[in-house]
Amino acid sequence: GGGNVEEGGDAVKKEKKKGAKKAKKVLKATIDTEGDEITPLISDTEACGASSNGGGGKKKKGPKDDDIKTHMANERTFFKWLFFGFHIGAMGTFILTFFAPSTPGRVWMVLGVWLVAFFFIYYGLFRYFMRRRALRLGLRDPTDWDDPLAPALMTAALFLIVVSIIAYAVLTSAIPRKAAWKHSLPHSP
Repeated sequence: GGGNVEEGGDAVKKEKKKGAKKAKKVLKATIDTEGDEITPLISDTEACGASSNGGGGKKKKGPKDDDIKTHMANERTFFKWLFFGFHIGAMGTFILTFFAPSTPGRVWMVLGVWLVAFFFIYYGLFRYFMRRRALRLGLRDPTDWDDPLAPALMTAALFLIVVSIIAYAVLTSAIPRKAAWKHSLPHSP
C-alpha cells in the first residue's frame, strides 16, 4: 500500500511542474506594440512559486500583489482631475451668477472658463487611460505613466482664471453682488 502513496505524490509533483512551466511560458511571452518590447510585471522565479528569500520563511510581496491598489489609485487620481475641472467650472458659474446680466462679455467669459474646465476633465480622462494601459501591460518606464507638468499646468490655469475674473471685474467696473441674476428677472404683477 505504501507504493501507491509515493506514486500519488509523484503525480502531484509532476502536475505542479507542468503548471509552473506553463506560467513561465506565459510570462516569458512579450507583447510587441508599435515596436516597443514590454516586460512582465513579475520575474520567472516568482511565477514558478519560488520566493526571492531562498524558498523558506515568509514569501515577499511581488508587484502583482498591489495590482488592485494601483488601479484604484489611478481611478482616484482621475476623480481628482474631475473635481478640479468642476471647481474651475464653478468659477465660471460664479461669473454668470454674481455679475449683472448687462455686464459686457459675461457669457463669453463663462464659456472660456468652462472650456478650460472641460479641458482638464478630458485631460484627466486621457491620463487615466494612459496609466491604465501602462498598468495592464506592466510598463515600468516613467514616460508611460508619469506626468510631471500636470501640477504646474493646474496651478497656472487656476491662477490665470482667478486673475482674469478680477481683471474682468475691474475693467467692466462691475462689482460682484449676491444673486445678481434675481434683479434681472421680470417682475410679475
